[in-house]
Formats: sequence, structure tokens, C-alpha cells
Amino acid sequence: MVFDPTNFGLEDLERISRDAERQTARLAEIEGELDEVRGTGTGADGLIGVTVGSSGRVEKIDLNPRVMRLDSHVLAEELMRAIGGAEDDRERRTKEILEDAGLPTTPLGLDDARERMEAAYEFFAHSVGAEDGRFERR
Repeated sequence: MVFDPTNFGLEDLERISRDAERQTARLAEIEGELDEVRGTGTGADGLIGVTVGSSGRVEKIDLNPRVMRLDSHVLAEELMRAIGGAEDDRERRTKEILEDAGLPTTPLGLDDARERMEAAYEFFAHSVGAEDGRFERR
């Protein structure tokens, strides 16, 4: 599809504007959902409970008094297991939200981002008839 500026009307602009507003609202909803994500994990057969927030920072640690009977090294290992489980749970929940929204679940590397930008530029240049990279006023 080639962009034809002579055949672009007010209704096209209004449609694009409505679509952009819907997409912006949906992205704001997704951002709100992501901000609310929490992950939980347990260790020492449920005697340790950990909650992490959306950033992965530990927000809460619950220790059953019976956990104090554990050797300090075992307690440390079980606490790390609970923290790791909470982080895994938060990551899983975050991926679910992104997948449900049809968004990528892994961050783009620099090379991937560059390739996508180049593809978008080439598509735009082709659609406005400027394959040679020169944009002229008509």
C-alpha cells in the first residue's frame, strides 16, 4: 500500500487519531497491570514466605517462628530459595500480561532494535514513494 497524500481526508485523520487514542489507553492499562504485579515464593516447607514487587525488589518476608530451629546455613539457603521462587513467579505473571496483550516478552537487543527501525524506515520510504531515501515535497 502506497501512501497517497492527495487522497488523504479528514475521516482518515480522525480514524488514525481514534486508533492512537485506543492504543494509548490500552498501553496505560497494561502499564497499570504491570505495576501491580507481585510474585510469591516459599521455602523451608512453607515456613518462609517472600513477596516481591513489580521491580523484583523484596517487599515482604514472613518467617514462621519454627524456622528459627534451622541451622543458619540451611535458613539462608531456604530464604534464597523463597526469594528465587518469588522472582520467578513475578516474571511468569509479567510475561502472561505481555503475552495476553500481544507484546514482546523479552527486551530487544540493540541489533534487533536497529533492524526493526531500518525495516520501519524502508516501509515508510516505500509507502511514500521515496525508495531512494530522498523525500520531496509534492
